[in-house]
Amino acid sequence: MASDLRTFLLDVGDGLLRVPKPVELENLSALINQSSGPVLFERIHDYPDWQIADLLMCNRRSQAKALGVSPDDLLPNLAQRLRSAPKTPNIVETAPCKEMIQLGDNASLTSIPSFQHGEDDMGPVLIGMTNCRDPESGNQNMAWTRMTPLSPHMATYFIGSSPHMLAILTEHEKRGENMPMSFVMGVHPAYEIMGSYSVLNHIGRFGELDMVSALLEEDIEIIACETQPLHVPARCEVVIEGFVYGDGRRVDEGPGPSQALYYLPGVTQQPVFEMTAITRRKKPILRQINTLLYTDHQSLLGLPHEAMLYEALNGLDITVHEVLYTPWSGTQACVVQVTPEYDGQVMDMLLYVLAQRFPNVKVAIAVDSDVDIESPADLHWSIATRVEPADDILILPNLKGHRIDPKARPVENAPRRRLTGKMAINATKPPLSRSMERHEFRKTWPLNWGKADLKDYL
Repeated sequence: MASDLRTFLLDVGDGLLRVPKPVELENLSALINQSSGPVLFERIHDYPDWQIADLLMCNRRSQAKALGVSPDDLLPNLAQRLRSAPKTPNIVETAPCKEMIQLGDNASLTSIPSFQHGEDDMGPVLIGMTNCRDPESGNQNMAWTRMTPLSPHMATYFIGSSPHMLAILTEHEKRGENMPMSFVMGVHPAYEIMGSYSVLNHIGRFGELDMVSALLEEDIEIIACETQPLHVPARCEVVIEGFVYGDGRRVDEGPGPSQALYYLPGVTQQPVFEMTAITRRKKPILRQINTLLYTDHQSLLGLPHEAMLYEALNGLDITVHEVLYTPWSGTQACVVQVTPEYDGQVMDMLLYVLAQRFPNVKVAIAVDSDVDIESPADLHWSIATRVEPADDILILPNLKGHRIDPKARPVENAPRRRLTGKMAINATKPPLSRSMERHEFRKTWPLNWGKADLKDYL
C-alpha cells in the first residue's frame, strides 16, 4: 500500500496515544502539549467527521518510523536520501482526497476545525503544507506555514516564514498576477520533512515534491487541483485551494509564536488569500502542528538540516555520532555527540556548526558518546561537570542572528537582519589522546543497567 498519514499511524502502533472522548477546540493546544509522543484525538466537539493528529515527529523514535529505519540509522539514511536524484511524481486521475469536493460558495473555511494555539495569538489557525509554483522554472515549492481564516472564504498566510515562497510571491506581484496556492493537511511525514528542507536556489532545479519519492523509497502519486494549476499528494486528507492576490495587498497577521516560544516578529503585514475550493476525504484526519512548547514545530524545522550537518561533519577530521537542533532551545542551539581524539578538534568542529546558514544557531555544544542527546538532563549534567569555562567556552561577538531571538539586535537599514553573539561549548570528556584523564570522566551507571527490566517485575 502507498504510504500516507494513515499508514504511518498504523506503523506507530502502540506508540500512538488515542484520545476517545470528545475534545473542545479551545482545549486542543493545552492537551496536545501534555502528550509525550504521537497523539490522535478521535472525536472533536461540533465536528463529528473529523479527527486531529499531532506530535508525529517530536522524537527520534517517531522520525525513524517515517523512514523505516532504526533511530541510530536515521541521520545517515536521511542524508543519503536527500542526496538522491529528484523524481517527478506520477499524476493520477482519481484519489482519496477527492471523496468530497466543495467549490466556491459551497466551501467554507469554517467547516474545518481550526484552533488557537497560544493565549495571545491572533485567533484560530490551520498549519499545513503550502504549495505554489515558481513562474520561471515551473517547479512547485512547498513549505509548512500557518493560515489564519478571516472569513468563510478569506484568510491570510504567514508567507514571510519561507524565503522561497516569498520570492515566488514577489515575482507574481512584479507580473501583476495572482499566485495560485494549495494548502494541504494530512500527509505522510516524509512530505513534512521535505517541506522543512531549506537550501539556496534549489527551486530553479527541482521542487520539494520531486524529492519525496527518495525519502519514502517508493513512487508517489499526485493529482491536479480542481480550481488552481497545481498538483497535490493524491493520498492527503484535506486540500484548500485558492490564490494570493498579486496586487500587493496586505493585512495584519499575528502575533503567532515562533519556534523560540516568543511572539516575534509579532504582527506583520502578510498577503491575502481567497479560497476557491476544498477537497477532502469523507472522514479526514486533520494533521496539525502545534506551535507551542516543544513539539513538531521545532523538530521538523531542524531534522533535514541535522542530516546534512551530520554528513558534513563526518567529512571533517572527527567522529560524529549524532546531531540535534534542540527543541527546548527553539532550534537556537545545536548539540553534536562526538568522540574526540585530540585537543582542539572539538572547537574547530563547533565553529563550523556556528557558521551554518540554517537554522543559524547561536549556541553550539559538543557532548561525548555517553550522553543522551535527546535528554536535557544529560546535557545539563555534561555542561556542569565537563566544562572548564576559561578553556572550554568560546564567545564570538556581532555575528548574524535570527529574527526570532529577542536578544538579537536589528541592523540599521536592514529590517530582516539581526546581530548577536555566538557561543561554542566543549562539554566532552578529555580526548582519546589523554586516555588516563578520559577514564576519570567515565559516567557511573546502576549495576545491571540495561539488563534488569522493571516491566519483568510488574
